[in-house]
Amino acid sequence: MGQNAAGRHFVFVLDEGFTMQAFSSAVEVVRLLERVRPGTGYRYNALSLSGGPVAASNGFRLIPDLAAEAVPPRAVIVVVAGVRAGHSAEPALAARLRGWARRGHPVWGISSGVVRLAQAGLLEGRRVAAHWEDVAYLRDSHPRVQVTASLFVSDGEVMTCAGGGAASDMMLTVLRRDLGGEIADEIAARLVIDAVRGGGTRQRRALDMRFETRNRVAFAALRLMRANLVPPLPIAAIARAQGVSERQLERVFAREFGKTPSALYLDVRFQDARAEVRDSRRSLTEIALDHGYSPAGFARGYKRLFGLLPSEDRRQAMSDEIT
Repeated sequence: MGQNAAGRHFVFVLDEGFTMQAFSSAVEVVRLLERVRPGTGYRYNALSLSGGPVAASNGFRLIPDLAAEAVPPRAVIVVVAGVRAGHSAEPALAARLRGWARRGHPVWGISSGVVRLAQAGLLEGRRVAAHWEDVAYLRDSHPRVQVTASLFVSDGEVMTCAGGGAASDMMLTVLRRDLGGEIADEIAARLVIDAVRGGGTRQRRALDMRFETRNRVAFAALRLMRANLVPPLPIAAIARAQGVSERQLERVFAREFGKTPSALYLDVRFQDARAEVRDSRRSLTEIALDHGYSPAGFARGYKRLFGLLPSEDRRQAMSDEIT
């Protein structure tokens, strides 16, 4: 992206039921830029397709301040949507998005705004970040979209973001590239963000993207595992909770995931621990003990699964370039 002396004009297109946290996380970064460095030329507006107030996921209604017909040239279109996006198409919105893209506007998606971009045909063959709740829909309905577990992804003129607090990380990364790290760090400090996560950081629920299933027994067993990471439940107890024998559960997991319940449970527990290893600054000993392992046993299991020690993984995460 590089230096952008002329600034950027972000136009947030709010779909009915849009996620307020994702929207506000992105907007606040741009708002604070004017306080930290006035006169940079970065601006923002919000619009809805109807032109009227639009309800957020929390029930509050936001009044747009820009008409769809008045989008200025070269403005960055940022679509923000919510959980309804994967359940109902919006042909009028899709047509409008395609029109903006044809006129040369960068078109970005935040949270389920990524779904709206896919429905508009703007993500074919592209790498995208998507909220883990939208992954199954995207893979089923838009198989040519390359879904990743990343917090945000830049692919050409398109940026996509999983949503939530990651929208702040994405916008801070944009400002870091445009205006330098000092400005981005100052805004992060005002937002009480200790460290800006790179786009390559994996979502904490990234495992949901690896182990998807429509099998009722397998889905319920996985949910029970995730709810009981420490201490783990016996596999026999998980099977009983689903009304099947342990052997039946093993057959279901072998068919759905190609793993035994015990092996997948281990993956779930270590994946949760890995997110903390890479994203937090707690001591590795504390993380190991909190997840029910001795430090030595934790290190051995970690390296077996991920190919490197927890200390090495943390150093790598800290030194990774922001992507």
